[in-house]
Amino acid sequence: MLTLRDVTISDRRLQIDRFSLSIDHGEVIGVAGLDGSGQAPIMRAAVGLQPIVHGEITLGAQPMTGKPYRAYLAAGAAFGAAGRLEEGLVPGLSLTEHFALINGDSARIRWGHVRAHTQRQIEHYQIKGQADSRIDSLSGGNQQRVLMAMLPDQPTIMVLEQPTRGLDVESARWIWTQLLGRCEAGAGLIFSSDDLDEILAYSDRIIVCFAGRTSVLDNTPELSAETLGALIGGATA
Repeated sequence: MLTLRDVTISDRRLQIDRFSLSIDHGEVIGVAGLDGSGQAPIMRAAVGLQPIVHGEITLGAQPMTGKPYRAYLAAGAAFGAAGRLEEGLVPGLSLTEHFALINGDSARIRWGHVRAHTQRQIEHYQIKGQADSRIDSLSGGNQQRVLMAMLPDQPTIMVLEQPTRGLDVESARWIWTQLLGRCEAGAGLIFSSDDLDEILAYSDRIIVCFAGRTSVLDNTPELSAETLGALIGGATA
């Protein structure tokens, strides 16, 4: 689904050298690390939001190295930022206006069609809000449901930062039901979380980040939250 080959990423705080990863159909990969350890640059590079210094990225059979985020979107990638209102949504806009943004052709929005689609998504995703509700008037859990409703139904790859941060147990479980449904349909998923139990519960493999250093682990029954916590704190495997 997605391959990063010998990718080097450099930002103002750290450099990640020659990172490689391939993700298969339906596979779930968790990313664990303290804030600023490298997980954000890796995830954003995987969808064209972070430039790479060296290496190659392919999505399916398409070479994607150097291409912008819009090209990744067209190839079936979906990205969800950790900051819901800071990056994922637009404060002040209504739910209907958010769905209009992903309508495809912003020059000719069919508002009747968009409003009907918005209402269907509100009902399907059980969003506690109205089509004309401002997005910033909704709770964090309902904002996350809107983000889920805006994801494509059949993405190639999903890269999601902290998809359940700040949610109650019921809302988090509901989000995972939606994500795993897309994975069962063939999508790959890379997600980050501060909750090590969540990473262990859902991941097939785990990327551990510490100060720009990375390792990819199989999620075996022997791997515990205590061991994972030690690894993200700098212990060697």
